Amino acid sequence: MPSPVFRPTILEVRTVTGTGGGPEKTILLGTRWLKARGWPIHIVYLHPPADTAFEVICNRARELDVPLIDFEDRGPLDFRTVRRLFRLVRRLGNVIWHGHDYKADALGWFLHRVHPMTLLSTVHGWGVYAPRVHFYHFIHKLCLRGFDRVVCVSPSLREECIRAGIPPSICELLPNGVDCEEFAPPSSREDAKRRLGLPASCPVVGYVGRLSAEKDLGTLLRGLARLMENGVAVHALIVGHGPVRDELHNTIRQFSLEQHVSLVGHAPDPRPYYAAMDVFVLPSLREGLPNVLLEAMAMAVPVVATRVGGIPQLVHDGETGVLISPGDDRALADAVKQLMGDRVRAATLGESARRYVKTHYSFDRRMERLERILEDLLNRPAFLARRDG
Repeated sequence: MPSPVFRPTILEVRTVTGTGGGPEKTILLGTRWLKARGWPIHIVYLHPPADTAFEVICNRARELDVPLIDFEDRGPLDFRTVRRLFRLVRRLGNVIWHGHDYKADALGWFLHRVHPMTLLSTVHGWGVYAPRVHFYHFIHKLCLRGFDRVVCVSPSLREECIRAGIPPSICELLPNGVDCEEFAPPSSREDAKRRLGLPASCPVVGYVGRLSAEKDLGTLLRGLARLMENGVAVHALIVGHGPVRDELHNTIRQFSLEQHVSLVGHAPDPRPYYAAMDVFVLPSLREGLPNVLLEAMAMAVPVVATRVGGIPQLVHDGETGVLISPGDDRALADAVKQLMGDRVRAATLGESARRYVKTHYSFDRRMERLERILEDLLNRPAFLARRDG
């Protein structure tokens, strides 16, 4: 009888505030996928004390029946977090540390010095560069040079990693994926609007995601104001939570958009909102490969998005959506107006987008590729030596 295959414990490590963002979907669903295939796995979340919004992530983990360990973390110099993590990896023994942000990766790199582990990172993207954040990103890229494998969700992120001195031989391209059966087009957008309390005839523009500076939602609101000035009546659904919410409130009042914009807040299930949208807009300044864009395209919503990061991988201008330059509210307004005025073209773009995502970005395909990366790491001499030692 053949001996069972030895598998180390995977630790999916992430630092988060509030309800998190797109990476949470990949981490939580990916953990369920790997657990179902026999991988010992835990999610480890570091979050600020008394962060009540974190309970949203805990609830989602319980729904998916995936193991989650949460540590309260009081900032960059909280050595209690380091001690707790050290005790955890020492207890587990042979570990694949899979970090998902700069702090998780820096902690993995540091702990590896005292408890050898296999180091894997998924680079989801880097936000807008403020001075302090720029320093954190610099440290992050230095740490990644010492990892066993670095997974990048878009070619632009892989190129950025290589420019930062991370060896090309350890940089893998692994785009995000979406379950196209779960995110399927609605039978009727009009019915979806009614269920949200909107008139069936009301044109709806939407955004789903974290409310943060790099998403540049001010450009979306300025574009809406232009549409109103030109006599194009639309309603905007902005779904998500984040640090710029109050700033958005102020901008909405500044442009007198109170009757035309709904700040929905966090939605555990965004599908009813996608279903009601005639156009999905993503005005980001920086991106990796956005999960929300995959979801909107899977639901055949026509998209207008900025030409940044990994977005052009998904949105082929005039074929699977419309691309605009970042910060250009006039181009955003023009693109939305054209799609609203030509519903046949809008529907064609939405259908083409769904076909493209279904063919190239299925979630199962992504996870099968990640599993091959994990199995390849298990065959490296350093891992075999730790296993047999």
